[in-house]
Amino acid sequence: MSSDTSREKSDSISAAYAEKLLDIILARQNSLPRTYGFEYEFLPDRILNHDDMSRLSAFLLSVGYRLDNGIHSKGNRTIVFEPGGQIEYLSPPLKASDNVEFSETLDWIQDMNDTIEIETGIRYMGTDYIPGRYAAPLLLTSPRYSRMHERFMKVDSRGPDMMKGTAAIHLHAAITSRKDLEVLYPLFCDMASSAELGMSGARREIWDRTDRCRCCLPDVNLENGVLSMLEGIVKFALEAIEFQSGKSFRSLEGKSFTDFLDHLTTIFTDVRVNAKVATLELRTPDSRSLEEFPRIWKKFVEECESL
Repeated sequence: MSSDTSREKSDSISAAYAEKLLDIILARQNSLPRTYGFEYEFLPDRILNHDDMSRLSAFLLSVGYRLDNGIHSKGNRTIVFEPGGQIEYLSPPLKASDNVEFSETLDWIQDMNDTIEIETGIRYMGTDYIPGRYAAPLLLTSPRYSRMHERFMKVDSRGPDMMKGTAAIHLHAAITSRKDLEVLYPLFCDMASSAELGMSGARREIWDRTDRCRCCLPDVNLENGVLSMLEGIVKFALEAIEFQSGKSFRSLEGKSFTDFLDHLTTIFTDVRVNAKVATLELRTPDSRSLEEFPRIWKKFVEECESL
């Protein structure tokens, strides 16, 4: 196959997948008023082991949380863990004016962190990076995380630090229309490089040396509408290495669009489209103390609401 023919085939796949991705997002789009949410990670103050993880899960179960597929939930309260033992609290959908529920969510997080320390001796910290965890145990050992860790041990140099030694706050906005996606994506890209909502120097240095084919930001055309923008995202993901095969997703035979959607969840770009729930994610803000977060949250929501 000539290089021109190969390029035409590649462009055709990218365009087709971009259209399918847009169709899914619009089919799952959220209703107005737009809601917002966050995923708030905290790092343990020491390296944890598998016994620690068992004690954490047992504690959550003892206070009424249910465990299903790695997710601890109790009503609208949701907690998950990351490969280095980081704890991650997921907020419920919040309207821009939901100040009371926002405050109650932060109170819940603070109470849980305090109680976990009392009951298990594990203290969780709001900070961007703790050195020295490159060789720490991998505490989530599903095939997905095991393959990810195996690859990160071989490419670049900081992937294991990213998995086990960093913590972030992911901010997301519900997509309620095609226009939402068109105007929010460039805004999120700008916020990703801003002083307040971008990564610290330590985390950025780690991300830049984790896995270049799936991190940072894709080359996206923001001038020619939503489909052009999504096509850039799709092209980036198609070139990224698929964990199980060790080959670019584009080169694999017999893979479906459904397989591609799963692969898309392994792309750790600064801004990411979540097709499953039709949200746009800003993944750059560093974890920090809960006292600092309301200012960051207010800026994020105000920026989105100003469009």
